Amino acid sequence: MTSATIREILVERAGVDPDVFAGNESLSLTELQIDSLAVLELQAVLVERFGVEVPDEAVTMTVGEIAAVANEGR
Repeated sequence: MTSATIREILVERAGVDPDVFAGNESLSLTELQIDSLAVLELQAVLVERFGVEVPDEAVTMTVGEIAAVANEGR
């Protein structure tokens, strides 16, 4: 799983504006102003599609960190 996969899910399923990710790879989802409902949707999709659970702390993680955690859980 890649950061692009995480971004795609957040955009397509949670309605996040794709422009928020441009040049902001080192910012957490909270810093990107992505709310907890979007993170819940991301968590649900990751479980549904990939059978991977992401911790509730995902909101404080970067997209890259979430991808890394998801890959560890595979």
